[in-house]
Amino acid sequence: MEGLIKRIVKMKLSMFYLAIGCWSILAIGCGRSEESVAVPRNVKVVGISSNGLRPTHEFNGVLEEVQKADLSFRVSGPVISVLAEEGDVVKQGELLAAIDPRDYEVQQRSAEALFKQSKGEYDRFKELYEQGKLPPNTIEKLEAALLASKSNFERASNALNDTHLFAPFSGVVFQRNIQKHETAVPGAIVFTIIDMSELEVVFGVPESMVAQIVVQTAATVQAGGLDIPATIKSVAGKSGSDNLFEVRLSINNPDAKVIRPGMNARIVMEMDHMQQAGVSVPVEAVFYQKGESFVWVYEDSTGTVASRSIKVGKILSGGRMEILSGLDGHEKVVSAGVHSLFEKQEVRAIEPTSMSL
Repeated sequence: MEGLIKRIVKMKLSMFYLAIGCWSILAIGCGRSEESVAVPRNVKVVGISSNGLRPTHEFNGVLEEVQKADLSFRVSGPVISVLAEEGDVVKQGELLAAIDPRDYEVQQRSAEALFKQSKGEYDRFKELYEQGKLPPNTIEKLEAALLASKSNFERASNALNDTHLFAPFSGVVFQRNIQKHETAVPGAIVFTIIDMSELEVVFGVPESMVAQIVVQTAATVQAGGLDIPATIKSVAGKSGSDNLFEVRLSINNPDAKVIRPGMNARIVMEMDHMQQAGVSVPVEAVFYQKGESFVWVYEDSTGTVASRSIKVGKILSGGRMEILSGLDGHEKVVSAGVHSLFEKQEVRAIEPTSMSL
């Protein structure tokens, strides 16, 4: 009886150990199965920019003409022709309007006749004076009469020419203030012409930025759907009533039909023109832990990611963040889903097919 009990106990112990062994084998097998089906996570990686991106600042300004002329007749008279309308493009020297020249033609002919008469008398008596047959005071009077008649003739000729009004430079007629058959008055503005080929952009900057603006500062003017390169023309030495310093940019007008004086414009300027070429990453690539900044750096050799502590600077144009330290510009960083990764996680990198970063 005692032997039977021992055999039963021994059999139960053998079955217990066998069960434990099977369970261990199954557990190991299951673990290997789970590891075999795990796949690396897809992540988007981008290269780091080290192409000298500089902080940009944007301002609002107004386009103004560089050259403007208010034209008026210098003589009076009835207007007999008006050849330009508002909005017309005119060439330098083109006739804009004219007044009746008849009275001025008569005056010019009369003055010309007197001048010729005086010159003839002077030439005849000068021969006698050179022969010693005429006293000096007589020739002096004749010379004074000649100069006076010459001045009158030139004045009459100028008045006749002034009956025609010409464009002093090529541009656009901005205003016309006269009609045919009206009487022109000397000095009254009849046309305003502006030069559209070159324009200025006027805007204000605060005192904290004015020292950074120099002639070499790069600037782009955005107006009428166009991006136009601009150059610094002047920076005011004193602030205005709004505590801003007036800055003037110069641009060559690429399309006078689209870009016109009085339009609003946006100015994009690279203020820190002396800044060295730096490193930048997409803003989405930066994450923060305990007050510090990090990025996930992708390791090509292992296919894993590792966090890298960095020091960030300013936010740049194009949604990028300036990196002051921590990266040398040759790394690849994860640019999406940075909050769901962990150290040494195996990933599969997906890079944009064309990258201009």
